[in-house]
Amino acid sequence: MTKSARSLVTFTVVAVCLIAAFLAIGLRASALRWYHAAFQGHRTAAVIRRPVLSALAGRTDKSGIRNIAPFATVSVSSVEESDIELAQGVADGVADSRDWVTEGETAGAWIKLNWDSPATIQRVDLYHLPNPADSAPSGTLMFDDGSVIPVESLPPERNPLRITFPAKTARSVTFRIDRAQGPNTGLVEIMVFGTLN
Repeated sequence: MTKSARSLVTFTVVAVCLIAAFLAIGLRASALRWYHAAFQGHRTAAVIRRPVLSALAGRTDKSGIRNIAPFATVSVSSVEESDIELAQGVADGVADSRDWVTEGETAGAWIKLNWDSPATIQRVDLYHLPNPADSAPSGTLMFDDGSVIPVESLPPERNPLRITFPAKTARSVTFRIDRAQGPNTGLVEIMVFGTLN
């Protein structure tokens, strides 16, 4: 093979390799975008409720502590598409059928309440979904002051798991589901008791 023929073969091989590399990079980027859209899209956080300032919002309990959850902006890791309107009731102060159900999410799903001003918080009540097939056996409460509280088994039916702690000041509280059963998870209601500063 002549020198010019070897050079032409080498040039052709290098050109083909470069073209293949560029195509692979382009296809990889497209494949990643498709994967995230198809399988990870429901992982995008969504605001499902804005603060409500009505007279009924934030009723007090028997001890005179006020539920400040209705005054928070509520966001979630995902929400079942057909359940978006119902999910707005997850922090309205009433444990009813207006609950939050994830879009196929289990462990790792979360709900976050955020207030415009700091709040002094001393109790959180969590109400489990009524369907025993979609349960959240354990989770974690996380506050923006850096503190965390492990949450063990949520009781079935409409009985709340009442988590009390020394008063803390925070602008947000997040409940993350660490262990779950069934295809979806969520909460009927989250109530946060304290005062807005």
